[in-house]
Amino acid sequence: MLKTKEYASFYRKHLLEGLVPFWDARCIDRQFGGYQLNFDRTGEPTDPDKYIWFQGRQTFFYAFLYNEIEQRREWLQNSKWGFEYLKNKAYAGSGRFNYHMSREGDVKEGTISIHSDCFALQGISEYLRATGEKDGENFEFLNECYDVLEKNVMDPYFKEIYENTWSEKYIWHDLYLTTMSTVDAASATLGFDRTKKLLDYCLEKIFNCFVKDEHRLVFEAVGWEGQVYFEEPHGRFINPGHALESMWFCMNVARKRGDKETIEKALEAVKWMADLGFDKEYGGVFSYLDARGEEPVAIDWFKETDSLWDDKVWWAHSESLCSFAMAYTLSGDEYYMERFEELHEFCMKYFYDPEYGEWYDTLHRDGSVKIADKGSMWKCAYHLGRAVILIIKLFDE
Repeated sequence: MLKTKEYASFYRKHLLEGLVPFWDARCIDRQFGGYQLNFDRTGEPTDPDKYIWFQGRQTFFYAFLYNEIEQRREWLQNSKWGFEYLKNKAYAGSGRFNYHMSREGDVKEGTISIHSDCFALQGISEYLRATGEKDGENFEFLNECYDVLEKNVMDPYFKEIYENTWSEKYIWHDLYLTTMSTVDAASATLGFDRTKKLLDYCLEKIFNCFVKDEHRLVFEAVGWEGQVYFEEPHGRFINPGHALESMWFCMNVARKRGDKETIEKALEAVKWMADLGFDKEYGGVFSYLDARGEEPVAIDWFKETDSLWDDKVWWAHSESLCSFAMAYTLSGDEYYMERFEELHEFCMKYFYDPEYGEWYDTLHRDGSVKIADKGSMWKCAYHLGRAVILIIKLFDE
């Protein structure tokens, strides 16, 4: 196990010297609360507005650091900064959170996105795990938000799911994988009995609707009963990074339950998506693909961010690294370790910015920098920070 111990040591240093200092130096908004998260390559602010997904994600990041790496007082305080903003400013009432606010606290876009609710809940859950609160006002706040999220996720006619678009034809993988990650975090505070219903619901949706053994693919959009629509670009859309992220979520829940069947299913899907998603010419993971091998067509987030199918995006690489690390530690199969090592080399060569810290947002296919920003309305410390923390934990174990 020397190899994994060496990687654990490398990523601990990468986290504490290459990633965390970038955010510690600039993200706390001491004037208006919450976090400033939009920065160019050098760390200069680019947008004062606050997107509540990312307030929740950054709250989670600092609490996760505290819970899993070291109980540093400053990390707990930084997480509390986000928790208080979520509770006192971003909360819209009735278990829901706003999506977009000005720095000063004016609501620009309200409860348009269940993902705001998910990530706010995830941040609150991890913060309360850090403080150990199991009753009182904050615990009741978490319970209220959880009840509303469970109700809305399980309601097929709930339409406020931006950045997806509700459809009479399609359901979206994104909703269920994001919810499962959120509920897994909430389980540590609310308990597994409380969260089992929604976890089971998300697992059932993912494996019965989106993971298709007959095609050896994980689809992003399928019919309400899991139908595959090959005649439409939405129905053929394949997102390797999302699929690999989803599979480590499933493995993480399953390993806590001792559910070997789910682990085996997820391990197989990781192989499908790694074999398809790896760029064998330049390295890294493709942004998105077409199930028939046709010219991929962007949808949803990829369309909104003007992403090309062969771009290399930071979050997909972060989550893929974590997925391969988890797959290897659960199976011992060298296939997953080989994929991890390939991707590690690519990411350290092209994504990491040794001059200013953190990772670039997006690369062209050949590894040259396309978007150098370190923070935006789509990027904070969350994907990369969480992945690195878990890699350290998995390989240390």
